[in-house]
Amino acid sequence: MPDSTNRRSNAASWWGLLFAIGGIGCNAAFFIRPPLQRMLPWLSLLFAVLALMFLLVGLTRAFGQPQVYRGKVLSVVLTVIALLPVGLTAFAFVGARKLPSSTAAPQVGQRVPDFTLSDTSGKLVSLDQLLAASPDLSSGSHGLAPKAVLLIFYRGYW
Repeated sequence: MPDSTNRRSNAASWWGLLFAIGGIGCNAAFFIRPPLQRMLPWLSLLFAVLALMFLLVGLTRAFGQPQVYRGKVLSVVLTVIALLPVGLTAFAFVGARKLPSSTAAPQVGQRVPDFTLSDTSGKLVSLDQLLAASPDLSSGSHGLAPKAVLLIFYRGYW
């Protein structure tokens, strides 16, 4: 049995936590549009797998050789903490695969097809009605049609 001065710290658990946080960082970096943006989901998945591997090594060392590697409790705590970002990374990776392609979505400035929706008072209003010229003498406009319409979509009832 080695003496207590030769005990080593279990750095694998710390590396696992670092890779787990890196996986979340890759998902967050996706929104700042870096170059090679399509690689970020795969990189975050790679970080999550690496995190799981390091966490497994850390737990194996802590419980398999407790006389050499100290920090049995710390390894368990780091693993539990790191499993949250790993789970979120895996959830984001799987969830992103279910999103529809945005190739058919309207682009900024593109005219959308006419539709009819109810306004806040329940009255049906179509897009063509909103873009048509309306003689409103009280506001001082001279029947000029608006150039754009801002649509706000509320999620609705749960």
